[in-house]
Amino acid sequence: MRALVPVWVFLFALPALAAPPQRPPSGTYTGEGLTVVLKRDGDSYTGTVSLSGKTYPLEADFDEDEGLTGTFEVGDDEFEFTAVLKDGTLTFKTGGTTYRLAAPAANTPANPLATKPAPAQPANPLDKPGDARPAPGAPAAAAPAAGSLKLRRLAIRDPGINNVEAVSFLVPEGWRHEGGVVWMHDYSILANLLLKITDPATGAQVEYLPMQNFSWVENPPFPMQLFSNYMGNLVHPPIRDAAEFVRTMYMPQALPHLQRARQVRSERLPQVERQYAAAVAHAPAGGQASVYAGKVRYEYEREGRPWEEDVYVFLSYYSGQGMTIWSVGQAYAFRAPRDAAGGSGLDRVAPLLTTITNTARVSQDWFSGYMYVCQLFRDRQMQGIRDATRLSRIISENAEHTRQLYAQAYAERNASQDRINRSFGEYIRGVETYTNPYEGREVQLPAGYNDAWVNAQGEYLLVGPGGFDPNVGSTVEWRRMKTAP
Repeated sequence: MRALVPVWVFLFALPALAAPPQRPPSGTYTGEGLTVVLKRDGDSYTGTVSLSGKTYPLEADFDEDEGLTGTFEVGDDEFEFTAVLKDGTLTFKTGGTTYRLAAPAANTPANPLATKPAPAQPANPLDKPGDARPAPGAPAAAAPAAGSLKLRRLAIRDPGINNVEAVSFLVPEGWRHEGGVVWMHDYSILANLLLKITDPATGAQVEYLPMQNFSWVENPPFPMQLFSNYMGNLVHPPIRDAAEFVRTMYMPQALPHLQRARQVRSERLPQVERQYAAAVAHAPAGGQASVYAGKVRYEYEREGRPWEEDVYVFLSYYSGQGMTIWSVGQAYAFRAPRDAAGGSGLDRVAPLLTTITNTARVSQDWFSGYMYVCQLFRDRQMQGIRDATRLSRIISENAEHTRQLYAQAYAERNASQDRINRSFGEYIRGVETYTNPYEGREVQLPAGYNDAWVNAQGEYLLVGPGGFDPNVGSTVEWRRMKTAP
């Protein structure tokens, strides 16, 4: 039977719908008043832990199931601790107390020769004070008008494939992100995007949720335990309801805070289903294919404030000969606090969060590398190449071949996803579809602005009433975009 690949990016999955502990990189982790400095040597770690101005040495070892386990010294005494890195957060536990620390950002040394210095410009003695002009090659110098929105390009790189760009998004300037691509070579969906993109001012957030393929046999020839690994898929009967799927698959681990939440409503998204169905591969011979798209809204208290959360799931099913193979091919959550006046803060920010999800673009180099690894998995050649360094080298050696091999699949995937995104944007409302003159493709941005501009660096600027031309005082060319027909 042909292996299934989810339609979202044909990728992004995690076994058991929960990320395993990650091997913490060397660096400084801080949060909740605690600072942990780690220095890695293989699976062994040394470093320090600091609290209230006092610092203590530590030692630890990494275990693939438990994370870090070790001790820190206080005078002649030793105290045990554990530390688990998941989704960009290091959870440090000792003596019954838990600290959550932010992982350090990737620290890539700057190459001083990578950028040529700008040629010195002779001073003009007739220039008036305050008439300073932007240096050649400088970014836009003029400040956007009040009521405008600037979107920058966020690129997520994958250390598992030579640190190439895996996927990019448009995000509002100033928003933060944590997480990235997680690989798991024992399951049929080999890579999963575990990512949160957050507005630090309000807390509004998009979270990409774990995904996986599932198998269910009506009359199995041998006992099959739920959530066991059967030929790379998790064993579980099909779920055809968004609320039940979230309750069964996400509440135990990925979204535990929803266990205490109140479900407000659950709805199907038939318009999105129609586009999603067209993107799903044909069922095996003699079988049937179907899809389900749904949204569930929850309300809960967080830090003394009421919050709202929408969870979107997109499921596909292939049934035949007493067996069903089904997948969660796309899943994410939108969350935001309610407005001070009691209004829906989530409804207000949903168009902006939709812009983030709808502008996701998988890079062709990463896509080709991923599809090549999928082929290795299908051919049962993964044994012996689990080491990330060796796998990256193999992918590099075949990069151009795989790029050409999967070029058509990549183009078809993008066209299909664009149709799904537009249909989803029409459901959400509050978004406008524009044509990017640099790329010649559609992009969906929040509505309610008078003008939309884009530059060659992939930055977008939405301008409200009053008008604003970002080309004035700038050496970067901005082009006004037109709404798509």
